[in-house]
Amino acid sequence: MASMQSMNRCRRRVSAAIGLCTSLVISATGEAQQTTPSSDVLLPKMADIDNIADEVRALVVPRREATLSSLVAARIDKIAVNDGDRFTRGDILLSFQCNVHSAALQSALAKLKQYELTHAANIDLRRNEAVSKLDLALSEAKIEEGKADVALSRAHLQMCTVKAPYDGRIEKVLANEYETVEVGDPLVEILDDSRLEVTLHIPSMRRVSISKGTRLKVSIDETGKVYDAVVSRMSPKIDAASRTFEVTAEIVGSHSELLAGMSGIALFDSK
Repeated sequence: MASMQSMNRCRRRVSAAIGLCTSLVISATGEAQQTTPSSDVLLPKMADIDNIADEVRALVVPRREATLSSLVAARIDKIAVNDGDRFTRGDILLSFQCNVHSAALQSALAKLKQYELTHAANIDLRRNEAVSKLDLALSEAKIEEGKADVALSRAHLQMCTVKAPYDGRIEKVLANEYETVEVGDPLVEILDDSRLEVTLHIPSMRRVSISKGTRLKVSIDETGKVYDAVVSRMSPKIDAASRTFEVTAEIVGSHSELLAGMSGIALFDSK
């Protein structure tokens, strides 16, 4: 009898313990459900996605830039510019010591004169049939050969000066006076900042809403100002890795405070 009573007490204790654990689990589950955000909170609305796509980073770049290299193997005689200097098209930026090329031109001019005198004499001799038609033709061909040599020598001599191909600024001088350089060695980096542009990488989902001529505003971090711009070029390809495409926009007007390399945010009309 005592043994039966003891077993009943154990059963009641086990039942009470199970009930308590069940209550705790139900309570914890209810609290978790109350604190878990709804899907509406976690997922942005489509309107928010559109707003994100309207703002992209923009980098200010020059209209064009180039590294001018040596076309001759010679010693640099003079560098007429420094980093940051402005220049106009045709200005001499750098010159070489080209005495050899100058002498070659003088030699070519002298030979051309000789060929012309010989040909003139052959013309007179031909009137008296003292020379053949072949000799006359050969002397005429020599004149053409001499003219070609003069043109070649002048071209070599012109390579002894590096002239600006367009209006712009010196980005960096890469050589020093009295250095001897080889053909192809870089001399000076230049850029054309007469019209600055911005490059953007736009999310691919905006491709259908942007075209050449689309207007936008660019807020530049360094100046704190907002500038108008117009899309001038668009990449025909979507980058598969980033799911973006490149756009180039020209900044409207001239702004002396803007420099290549500045960056900011491009704002498109979301309409």
